[in-house]
Order: sequence, then C-alpha cells, then structure tokens
Amino acid sequence: MNKKIITCDEILGKEAIDSNGAVLGVVTKVHIDKKIRKIVGITIDMGILKPDLYVGVDHIKNFGQDAVLLKKVPIQKYKGFKVLTAEGKVLGKVIEMIADDTHIKEFVIKNKEFLEPIKIKYKDIKDIGESIILKKDYKINKEKK
Repeated sequence: MNKKIITCDEILGKEAIDSNGAVLGVVTKVHIDKKIRKIVGITIDMGILKPDLYVGVDHIKNFGQDAVLLKKVPIQKYKGFKVLTAEGKVLGKVIEMIADDTHIKEFVIKNKEFLEPIKIKYKDIKDIGESIILKKDYKINKEKK
C-alpha cells in the first residue's frame, strides 16, 4: 500500500501531542468534508473532566506512526484550567481566552466570589502546567470582562 496514505483506523486512538511535547489526549474522531472528500480536522478526548477539543487540519503537523503531532498548542486546551495565586489560592477557572493570531493575550476567569468574570494578562502568569500559576506580585483587578 502507498506509504503516503493513512486510514482513519490508523489515526483513531493515537495520542495527540502539542508543539511543547504535552500529550493532549487521544484522537476519537476524524472529520471529513463530504464535498471535497478531505480531512478537515480531528477531535481529541482530553479526559473525563475536560471537554473534547476540535483541532483543524491546518494545525496538524504530522500523522505519525505512534501519535498525531500538532503545530502549536491549541488555546482551547486551557479552558477549565484552575488559576492559582503564587501562594496556591485558587482564584477561579478559565472560561475564555483572548488571543491574536499567534499568542494568548488574556485569560478570562470566573469565580463564585466575583460577580463578573475577571481578566488576567498573559504577562501576569508565572507558569502554565496542569493549572495556571500567577506571579507573586499579581494584584486582582476586578475590571469587568
């Protein structure tokens, strides 16, 4: 069989890995445009407590033998992440990301204490892993979304 051709069976169940090397989850669906008969994207199951993630084919670097490699980190990955102060206090969860074509500018978070969502600028973030940790000097700005 032609080595340039891959079947859906060879994609489904593979891990999807972002450009930072983080495993996002497992490919559960392949989306095909019926009219042009081409793959337009995939759906990634990111786990029980996280929503599924759709990734367009333009963001896929390679359908590898063992994994699907992405060109960049999908910003929707961060939806639902906990946001913590430098001291470890949970401020809330990410409900939205504000970005330009290449970078996240702000995270919008919701918390039961705040009537309105609050915005956190990317420059105020110390680290992003399983959660988002703010810099020690971050001060909560209760500016409306």
